[in-house]
Amino acid sequence: MATTNRAVVGPAVKPHSAPKDHNQFIKDPVAHFRAIPWCAALLNDPAVLDVIVVDRRPLPSGESNFVRRVMNGPTTVRACVTFFRMLEPTSGQKNKGALTGGVPGQEKGRAISASKELLQGGGPADGEDPKNPFLLFNALLDLGEDLCSYSNTLHGGLFAVLMDEVMGTAANFQSPYGDQDHGAYTVRFNTHFRKTVQTPQIVLVRGRVVKRDGRKLHVRGTIEDKDGNVLGEADGLWIMMAQNVGRSQL
Repeated sequence: MATTNRAVVGPAVKPHSAPKDHNQFIKDPVAHFRAIPWCAALLNDPAVLDVIVVDRRPLPSGESNFVRRVMNGPTTVRACVTFFRMLEPTSGQKNKGALTGGVPGQEKGRAISASKELLQGGGPADGEDPKNPFLLFNALLDLGEDLCSYSNTLHGGLFAVLMDEVMGTAANFQSPYGDQDHGAYTVRFNTHFRKTVQTPQIVLVRGRVVKRDGRKLHVRGTIEDKDGNVLGEADGLWIMMAQNVGRSQL
């Protein structure tokens, strides 16, 4: 179910994954999304490093119950998979013509994202480590009807929840400590609403570290629909911790 590109060094911290006993409402989330053409195109892109079925089993400690229990069901979040994506093609992918002329941020003539802020930053000037690059972290979520405030409209607070979890996960994978017990705290988070999210609907939530300054991580995020429209954007600051502070669960 997973796709891996071994030509690029991935995150130092591996995602939590439960491909069989994941406890999501949809029994096979990967097959569910692959049956939807625009989702399949994302998952099959050769720039994708891994496709992960995320674990929604409750923890004995109760940590992350909001994501694992409340936002996990037939009328809330029916299915979720995550994946990392490179912004630039490898030489092998350029030769295959998978991406448009090796231009960062473009694939098959279409921008990776309409958000320029999401794709900016990186490189030595922004503290990027080539051994753990600023990859684009993505989550496909099948949102149900019970996440609404106004009729068939996603609650505004859940805009922030979805982006905070995805952006926090992107930040956690920049951990220099190399294990699952260390993460990062959110210290500043700004949400920018662009358009309403109609429910039920499948959305693409994305997050990416754009700058690292010591323990500070500057992160950008978006919520996008099937046509690439940016429905919401966020920016924030995370602080890496050398202790167990819990971890975002997307």
